[in-house]
Amino acid sequence: MVKELTDTSGLVKVGWSDVREKVFKVEPRFTKIVDELNPDKSLPLYLAYYPYGAVDADTISSLFPDKNGNYYRLTDTNAPKDVVTNLGYSKNNTPLGMVLEKQIECFIDLKNEKITIPWLIYTEGKIFPFTRILQNKKNGRIYAPNGLLSSTAGARSVFMLPNIGCITNHINLQRDFGIESSPPKSLYDHWGVFKEIVQSKVINSDWRCCVLYFSEKWIEKINNDQAWNELKYYLHELAWNQFSYNIYRLNYDAIFSIIQKNRNLKPNPYLADTARHLFATAIGATPGYVPALNDNALPLDVLQKAYIESYDLKKYIPTIMQPMHFSFEKDTLPIYYSLQNPATHVFSPKSRTVSSTLYEMRELDHIMKVFIKELSKENSLCESGSVLSKIAKSMRLHYFHNKVDSLRVLKSSAEIINFDNRFISDNKNHGAAFACDAPFVRGCISISAVGSS
Repeated sequence: MVKELTDTSGLVKVGWSDVREKVFKVEPRFTKIVDELNPDKSLPLYLAYYPYGAVDADTISSLFPDKNGNYYRLTDTNAPKDVVTNLGYSKNNTPLGMVLEKQIECFIDLKNEKITIPWLIYTEGKIFPFTRILQNKKNGRIYAPNGLLSSTAGARSVFMLPNIGCITNHINLQRDFGIESSPPKSLYDHWGVFKEIVQSKVINSDWRCCVLYFSEKWIEKINNDQAWNELKYYLHELAWNQFSYNIYRLNYDAIFSIIQKNRNLKPNPYLADTARHLFATAIGATPGYVPALNDNALPLDVLQKAYIESYDLKKYIPTIMQPMHFSFEKDTLPIYYSLQNPATHVFSPKSRTVSSTLYEMRELDHIMKVFIKELSKENSLCESGSVLSKIAKSMRLHYFHNKVDSLRVLKSSAEIINFDNRFISDNKNHGAAFACDAPFVRGCISISAVGSS
């Protein structure tokens, strides 16, 4: 079994004792609860290893790796019988799993608009999905949507901050790594090129996302065996923490609408949606963006080296942005959103009136100031101790654009590095500068908590 555990290809059937130490490193509380239950080999588990960029689940079902580097669904005729027997309860969705190494991004892919919307980032120790644990079998209702979400090993919604669309330079990548992708025309296209570079035989990357899948017998024990109630309650607690914002979202939407009515605020619906999204990002309910500093979300060093040495990116630091959830209680550095890379969870159209990003940023600033002022009042529609009230009192916003703002509402994009040294830390491209004219920072909002940057 030890030999199999070191094999990072395909799907490996294991028992609790085989993976106990790996789980303990990322989720000690879960481990201690399961240790008390002492599950034996009759309750199998599966380790799955996915290279960067691999689709582990699409809008149809989960995908599992085989020894040859290919993928299969549980509904495929060639799917291993043993795997179908133990994980078949999730033929049309995703089995209960836990990320043990690296990250998974769950996202909405709007191919026609060339936008991905990050939905959830599963980091090491995160358990997903909770459908099988929370589903109420008595009323027979299924609320989970279909054909909406996909997920990949590592981050999908990633992009290089400086422009990497030069045909001449891109040819160097095609030559050195044998990639077939054309030069990216938008931020949406960056991931496809990144994936090809990492999966190139020249690189031979050992980056792997490891996921532990729980067999149907685990689900049956959790749902039906009273001895497993502590584990069941623990999973319910995790689910509650993950979905708390969405549970109260109708209330929050009503509060924002009432504020708009009371203050006679009639903003562009697109900007009103963006303002609400900024609150959700500050709460941590939806991801924002940060500069990547390690290889948890993607093979950072490999990609930066490729763009410095092969693509010949000389002028700018090869900063790569990745999606991440923000915690206003813990995080001391900002998280970012950009009007140039829209990722709201609703799609109100922009006003038909042609307006510049500068104008939109000023209007967004006004909307946010109204919302923050009203939500910070002691007699506001939110309880003084509620998370929305805390966010309103603690959030700090900065607006950035590379053009000069005559009204001084917006700061120069070049000033971002004064607030956040992640954009210039560990610069491997000596002599290069921060890409202050990059599309993402031409209409960028930083969100932080009072007392931080």
